[in-house]
Amino acid sequence: MGGRRAKAIERVVTHLALLAGSLLFLLPFVWMIATSFKVPREMVRENLRLLPRAPAPQWNTPHLDTGEFEPPRKPGGVPRTVWQAAQPLVDEAVTQRLADWQPQTPGPPDNPPPGTVPASKLQEAMHAGLYDLFDRRMRDEARGAAQRHAREAGLANPDSPPPDSPAVDAGVQALLAEVHRLMSEEDLQRVFNETYRRICLGDVRVRTDEYEFAALHTGDEWEVLEGNAELVRRWDSTPDVQEARIRFGEQDRSVRFQLAAGPEPGFDPATVDRVFISYRSDASWAQLEFEVYRDGLRYRAPTSVSLSERDWVEQELRWPEVRENPLARRLHLTLEQAGPAPEGAPEFAVILTVRKSTPLYAWWAKGIQNYWQSFREVPYARYLATSFSLAILNIVLAIFSCTLVAYGFARLQWPGRDLCFVLLLATMMLPPQVTMIPTFLIVRWVGWYDTLIPLWILSAFGVPFFIFLLRQFFKTIPSDLEDAARIDGCGFLAVYWHVMLPLVKPVIATIAIFTFMASWNNFMGPLIYVNDDRLFPLAMGLFRFNLIIESIGGNIGLIMAASFMMILPVVILFFFLQRYFVQGIALTGTKG
Repeated sequence: MGGRRAKAIERVVTHLALLAGSLLFLLPFVWMIATSFKVPREMVRENLRLLPRAPAPQWNTPHLDTGEFEPPRKPGGVPRTVWQAAQPLVDEAVTQRLADWQPQTPGPPDNPPPGTVPASKLQEAMHAGLYDLFDRRMRDEARGAAQRHAREAGLANPDSPPPDSPAVDAGVQALLAEVHRLMSEEDLQRVFNETYRRICLGDVRVRTDEYEFAALHTGDEWEVLEGNAELVRRWDSTPDVQEARIRFGEQDRSVRFQLAAGPEPGFDPATVDRVFISYRSDASWAQLEFEVYRDGLRYRAPTSVSLSERDWVEQELRWPEVRENPLARRLHLTLEQAGPAPEGAPEFAVILTVRKSTPLYAWWAKGIQNYWQSFREVPYARYLATSFSLAILNIVLAIFSCTLVAYGFARLQWPGRDLCFVLLLATMMLPPQVTMIPTFLIVRWVGWYDTLIPLWILSAFGVPFFIFLLRQFFKTIPSDLEDAARIDGCGFLAVYWHVMLPLVKPVIATIAIFTFMASWNNFMGPLIYVNDDRLFPLAMGLFRFNLIIESIGGNIGLIMAASFMMILPVVILFFFLQRYFVQGIALTGTKG
């Protein structure tokens, strides 16, 4: 009975250890997948967390993001003694500063129009934002001064409540001075922008096929075509900005805005090949659709853009006839003809449609945003096709060459066989850095430099480790099968093809997995032999994509999405071939 209980405990402990190891192994992949669903603002230090934030579709805009900041709290490093005395004074100073600042909010402070933000609610949200700012940007000198004055009060524990003390008052004054420094006009505007979410429509520029630019928007020229919305002039980043006050309903889930060129636009609409639209997003995950009327025809972008950010964006629209560099970043949307323009439409006009998202669609949009952007910005499909082609060629050539050579070493008798096998094993001891330069010189001499041939042709000459693996497996096959095949009239190649190869399927699967991983993750080979961007496989293309993203400030979520798409084929391949992989590794270690 005791032995059975001990075995049960041992089994439970073993399974728990395996489960803990699996979770530890999966943690980097979970972090990668979760990060690929995040927008850039979720990757800053103060917002960093394992799982992405849930998108919050809104019925009205503008709106307040009440989840951006935590409730007011004590700044880190400030003794509780000093903070208890300073907090009422800090609250009073913050309230007075916000009342005097008078941020530009729509509507009167007491009875704002439906769908707009009350001034009192805005001040409450900014109050929490300023406390978060104090915690993040308070200088170490102010924290140190508060700690020093707490010690001067004669307290053994600076966090214990003391009686009134001049030293504590001095610490409070040091904190108040730092708080007033951190409530500058620039800091208040930053907290306001992080709290007050709004959609603003700004400048629109056009470019003609003669590379001439013209402004389409010079003032209050956007208008509401349909939907429950109104436009209000405001100063945001430039004076020529209109804030959109939108109130969605159960039946009214979209709003259309139009900006039309005047009778004398200053350019020929027929020559326009690009349109640049500037707008501010409100992080509501609503969908923004683009249309353009030109010469009596209606053009529309085939895909919409999610309002996931909270900053200004300039979206470029192009016509299909514009010639594009296939390797350049595709930050633009290509317009497609969608029939004639409506009757009475302007000769040239830009139409924006804001469509409310449901919570489910907002999750879907957030989940695919970085993946869709990866495919849109770089020729990811070209990189994938190149990597798959190289992997297939390497697998086929490696399996054919290695099985044929291993069969000769294991089953055929010929002079010098053992010496050649020793020389083969000796090549496994050479570091790849030793043969890198001679191989490059040979490749360049035969004229294969800047082609894909060096990335697959070497597999046709065999891989020593795979040959050794197959030889060990071939030696375990009974010779009776080979003798029976010869009696039936099979030669050496017929025995190899009809008898030996079907019996080494587990090892072939192992070779296929290793070769696929080596080819799929090969970065050094393309870096040495390939100089043409059009020939880059996925590993090199991902490196190039990373350099581009880092050069414009970085987007970790975008890089993680591209990286996950690179490792996904390897995971899928191993998932379907793991049985053969484990069987091949196990059987090659047995002796017949």
